[in-house]
Amino acid sequence: MVGTAALTSVCARWGLTPAEALTGSGSGTWAVRRDGVPLVLKFHASPSWEYELASAAALRSLGWPTPSPLEVGDDGWVLYSRLPGVAARSDDRLVRGRLLGALHLAAAECGLTAPRPGFPSPASVVGDPVLGRLLRSYARSDPDSGAVLLDGLESAAGWFADHPVVDVPRSVIHGDFAPWNLLFADGRLSGVLDFEASHYTFQVADFALAWRGYQDDVIRGYDSVRPLSDLEWQLIRPVYQAWLFLGVRAALESGGPADLSWQVAHLRKKSALVG
Repeated sequence: MVGTAALTSVCARWGLTPAEALTGSGSGTWAVRRDGVPLVLKFHASPSWEYELASAAALRSLGWPTPSPLEVGDDGWVLYSRLPGVAARSDDRLVRGRLLGALHLAAAECGLTAPRPGFPSPASVVGDPVLGRLLRSYARSDPDSGAVLLDGLESAAGWFADHPVVDVPRSVIHGDFAPWNLLFADGRLSGVLDFEASHYTFQVADFALAWRGYQDDVIRGYDSVRPLSDLEWQLIRPVYQAWLFLGVRAALESGGPADLSWQVAHLRKKSALVG
């Protein structure tokens, strides 16, 4: 969590008046003002936080409405202009899928192809033998959840073992193309927020938190704009499963009790479209 002293210090540094916290996460976001102008202050907690700015800037250069930084500190603090609009009251998943398809068409041309530190490939995540051993140990204390986790891990690892070369479109992805990260004004997209999980990978990896294992209209909308190949349809499930294991090894190695209920719940999601 971001402490009050750190927030007070950066506000004094940039002449800001804080208004309200916009998130409750460790990577805090606040509505602030400077000279009466509403702005957004964000603390980026990731060691590779500059990649988030590069991803947003690359898409902004192609006309996508991403937050524009006004001040960038060397410690993860960034002051942004405030984009117009609000999140939609109801989630039209077909529309959201079409937008994601259009975003990926642009991302493929944005020129950002560097990998992001801390974001391993899906195949390496599920192929990690240490993770497998830790999950088998976890399953001894929680057999039901452990069985779901091991089944998901082994399914994804098996798919990637059978497909050592996966020739499908890659680009920088947003990482959390969820309704709360999209702003609309007068019925038009006015903001794409939160690039905390942006990285270079398979484009269908963006379905992990956009589709979430069951929101099939997102994929239908996407496919109408950026048609998926047969191999990409096969890849959706294993890359989704791999995403769910990001950070799990670290959680199990921490020594404390690991809460993997979110992973288990999402591994249990069913899709009539993907299977």
